[in-house]
Amino acid sequence: MLGSLARLAGTLLVAAATGCSSSAPSSAPSSAVTPSQSFDGNYRGTIRLTSSSVRGDQSNWCDTPPAISFTLSNNTFNYVLAHPNVPQDPKYSMSPRFTVKVADDGSFDTRSDNEDAQIVGQIEGSQMTGKINGTACGYAFVANRS
Repeated sequence: MLGSLARLAGTLLVAAATGCSSSAPSSAPSSAVTPSQSFDGNYRGTIRLTSSSVRGDQSNWCDTPPAISFTLSNNTFNYVLAHPNVPQDPKYSMSPRFTVKVADDGSFDTRSDNEDAQIVGQIEGSQMTGKINGTACGYAFVANRS
């Protein structure tokens, strides 16, 4: 019986020591992800032609209205670069269409829906700057959030 009591006491001692062991409280994992920044709003500005490889009778094909505007919602905007002097083709649009997602750092770099043009830029504070590079025309733009 004395042996049984000794085993029981030893078991209780081990259980008590294990249950009372001190371990550092676990800390919540730190989040390295910065909360998303919203660039949503209306941006208005100007766009200008910076390069063109179009010559002769087609030299005005790169013309586009000088006013530009974007409406960002959920850090995304759509834009169509109008080319009013290009003959219309029902099977193919010479006016590139973009669906642009702005990254958390304010940058964007997107190909047009038809893959023929690229829009790249940056939003810093309340100003957006960027470039549009197409197969024959290049543009620069600047717009401010209103």
